[in-house]
Amino acid sequence: MADDDEMEGLAGEYVLGTLDRPERDAVETRAASDPALRAAIGGWAGRLQPLADLAGEQAPPEGLWASILSQIRAAGSGGARVLLLERTVRRLRIATGIFGAAAAVLAVVVASDRLVPPPPAANYVAVLGGEGGKPAFVASVDTNAGTIRLRRVGDAPPPDKSYELWQVPAEGPTVSMGVADNLSDLKSVNVSLKPGEKLAISLEPKGGSPTGQATGPVVYIGDLLPAE
Repeated sequence: MADDDEMEGLAGEYVLGTLDRPERDAVETRAASDPALRAAIGGWAGRLQPLADLAGEQAPPEGLWASILSQIRAAGSGGARVLLLERTVRRLRIATGIFGAAAAVLAVVVASDRLVPPPPAANYVAVLGGEGGKPAFVASVDTNAGTIRLRRVGDAPPPDKSYELWQVPAEGPTVSMGVADNLSDLKSVNVSLKPGEKLAISLEPKGGSPTGQATGPVVYIGDLLPAE
């Protein structure tokens, strides 16, 4: 297990670029005949390359690690203890590189979020009328809130019938947006509405169409327009 940890640490340092020139040469020489070390280097490269592509190089100040190691050797008492401390420093070097790259990526993401303006409010209106152009319904759509306010300004439906609201896209079938019997309704928008489409009201059996498509006559229709 210790040998595996040492190899992983060595591979990580090699990929991060924290080894000095003689150490890198030694790793490359060993990797030429050691498939396990080559696999460890490849694993580290695959995990860290996406961060490196975004964050660039995040190197510690020159001489920092050499200074730390020299202080450890000067204060150490016994080769085994110094070796353990050196391994700890190597792991710290790897962690420093990883966290530095991650922090840079996070900074890029936060800055990008701040630079992207919030989407503009998308509000639409439609006046639905019948023959003669007399208004019967006024629809106000707030796509950010996902709601449509439908207000009836014309006659109520017959007692045994219901009005039903429909999206009429430029292409494809109409889509029901619910029964519209009340004088005023605030409904959730269950479709993606676009300016230039039409909204329509059909006269259906009480409670709405039993088929999912208009079965009665379309009595009112209007264009969906951007609200000024």
